[in-house]
Amino acid sequence: MLPSLGLFKSIRCPHYPKCQRDPCFYSHNLPARSTNPESKKAKSSIHQEGVDLNQNAKRRKMTHRLEQTNTISKPKQIIPSLISTTTPSVTRPSNSSIHQTSNPSAHRTSNPTANRSNPTPLQQTNRMPSEPTKTRPLSALEAARKRAPHPQNKYLISLKSTPKSIGPPTILPNLKSVVPLKVRQLIATKLYEAFQRIYEPILKKKPTLATEHAKAQEEKILSSTTNVAGYKQMATTTLMHLKKRPLATDESDVGLDGDWVDPQEQSKAAQAIWDKAQACILSETQQRELEYPMPDLLTTSASSPVKIATVGEVHVCDRCSHEYLIKAILSKEDMDACVYHPARIRMVIRDGQKQKAYGCCEDPLGSPGCARGPHVYKDTDAQVLHQKIPFVKPPVSAVHHRKLIALDCEMGYTTAGMELIRLTAVDEKMQVLLDELVLPSSMVVDLNTHYSGVKTLEGVRHDLMSLRQALFQYLSQDTILIGHGLENDLNALRIIHSKVIDTVALYPHKNGLPYRNKLSYLTSTYLKKFIQIGSEGHDSLEDATVCIELLKHYIEHIFRK
Repeated sequence: MLPSLGLFKSIRCPHYPKCQRDPCFYSHNLPARSTNPESKKAKSSIHQEGVDLNQNAKRRKMTHRLEQTNTISKPKQIIPSLISTTTPSVTRPSNSSIHQTSNPSAHRTSNPTANRSNPTPLQQTNRMPSEPTKTRPLSALEAARKRAPHPQNKYLISLKSTPKSIGPPTILPNLKSVVPLKVRQLIATKLYEAFQRIYEPILKKKPTLATEHAKAQEEKILSSTTNVAGYKQMATTTLMHLKKRPLATDESDVGLDGDWVDPQEQSKAAQAIWDKAQACILSETQQRELEYPMPDLLTTSASSPVKIATVGEVHVCDRCSHEYLIKAILSKEDMDACVYHPARIRMVIRDGQKQKAYGCCEDPLGSPGCARGPHVYKDTDAQVLHQKIPFVKPPVSAVHHRKLIALDCEMGYTTAGMELIRLTAVDEKMQVLLDELVLPSSMVVDLNTHYSGVKTLEGVRHDLMSLRQALFQYLSQDTILIGHGLENDLNALRIIHSKVIDTVALYPHKNGLPYRNKLSYLTSTYLKKFIQIGSEGHDSLEDATVCIELLKHYIEHIFRK
């Protein structure tokens, strides 16, 4: 058998003194006791702190070196709770006699000059001047640690405070990308130079726009291609388009390649739609068939509001068709007096046959109502409406004249019938001109939320008169009005206008008048949009916008035929 090399003789046997190896390749010799008084103090301190004395010598030496290094390089304030005494209670020492580390295994001394008597070379070079330090309780130290920002939080704060970059965008690596990072960065830089030239007139107002669009354009090219060759080809085509693009005229003349529309071509297209829209204006005969308010009303004088008061009169309910007495103040019983079906009648197929049913509950025609509310009524005679609130014509010219305006009004029930409670006006560029609530002239009975979508009149700023004056800032006698069932909107506004386009006439019902296609049916059929869904009621802004879209669709697809 080969002799042992004795490589483990310097390591104390972990099973000593119960080791059963013979011979054992570990050391069974106890380490020599240190005669240094400082080490004795350290050992007694370690014993007081509950540290196991059976740890191996190597670990104790390493621990002692680390403690010595910490003591020299980073003097700390003592924590009173770490000072161990012979009694279980903890005694807080005076501030002047404490100059030791927070590590319980480090040696302690009451004389601050004892450690300076025989300094080691490391202590002589790295020793910091000792000054009396004030001890703080543990809670104060913990609070200080909590107040100190985390390194990650510092980084996030610095990122938030850093302004947006100006210059070529930096492309980050993408593991899913088949295009090398160098190629992507080169294309992004060239795109930035192209956008920098285009947006030169507006860079003072938007200095980061070229960088943002260059990055977005590069990502668009990357997502549209599957290989390096296709990426380079599409990037070359895009750069050629941007090279031919003129300088931006204003902040609205911006956009990525493929999304940007030339303002001159856009104005030409708008002019073409405007020219063709002239042929879609309803004739006088069509307006009379659709019961539009006509200029004949202006020849008759309107009565004073006192003579046409409706409180105390008997009217037929517009919901249940029962007669009722109009009251100025409604009781709790009056608020639930009407039993009706809120939805319109529609045709359903049952047992292979077409039958009429209510759209709200699908009960057959003639069944009792499924909803309750107050009795309401509305006037349809233009003469009666003119007596209550007179009709007017738009001014000859407007301050902010618009060529085309789409209108949609929402009405609610009052003691004087049905009145306007919301108006939305949109111009030919889909920009909102007005979207306001209206305070009725009489007491509100029901806001008709199921159809109007108006739940409250809180925050209302206009009555009918002031709202018309605001509308006349954009509407003149040369403006074309467009809407769906626009005669109801004009009656609510008390406006007589000759240049009107009605989507009811553009898309007539297959059975002719008095049948009409719903606006939701027209949008779903021709625009592939779904509106007026749910029980929240109509959105007048949405209804007005889709009327312009239906006009454009009619001109582009139906008018040519």
